Amino acid sequence: MILIGIFLSSLGIGLSGALMPGPLLSVAVAESYKKGFLAGPVIVAGHAVPELILAVVFTLGLNKFLNNDLAVGVIGVVGAIFLAWLSLKIFIEIRKGVEIDLSARKEVGWGPFFAGIWASVSNPGWIVWWATIGARYILLSLKHGLVGMAFFLSGHVMADLIWYSVVSFLVSKGRGRISTKLYHGLLYACSAMVMIFAFLFGINGIKTIMRS
Repeated sequence: MILIGIFLSSLGIGLSGALMPGPLLSVAVAESYKKGFLAGPVIVAGHAVPELILAVVFTLGLNKFLNNDLAVGVIGVVGAIFLAWLSLKIFIEIRKGVEIDLSARKEVGWGPFFAGIWASVSNPGWIVWWATIGARYILLSLKHGLVGMAFFLSGHVMADLIWYSVVSFLVSKGRGRISTKLYHGLLYACSAMVMIFAFLFGINGIKTIMRS
């Protein structure tokens, strides 16, 4: 059940990040106009390459902290703060009337796979995510060995695959927009879910620090 919880929470938090407009969405829209539906999954494959590399690097660096309650607790609290910020950011963007525009046809020119890689590594928020939330998840997953890491990473990648497959499908079918009401409903749900995880991460981090 713990492994399933890691997978589902990783999927949910991953979706909350994927749903917000950013460089990867722009790339997905542009490439889907040229390549069709398959552009979405291929972009996610490219996006996953640097994520897997970073996950390995973080795993090697964080593995030595598994038995250090103070370090684990601090990472948990920092992750909780970032999650709370992400939840509030999503809520504020909804109130501003954020929408998904699938009609932009900005050329990328590298093909979907390499565009997916570049959209990741060129985004400063991507590094911050892995240094905070990602680091906390890696520590949590490593308690269950490589199987735990597999559940975390598969949930995270699945979130991107689901969303960008939907985007590329709609673009390939000539849909210019996603229903604003539906989109905002999804974002509200994500914002609430992320805030719950922020609370849980924070409580767990504080408890871990206190017993260190």
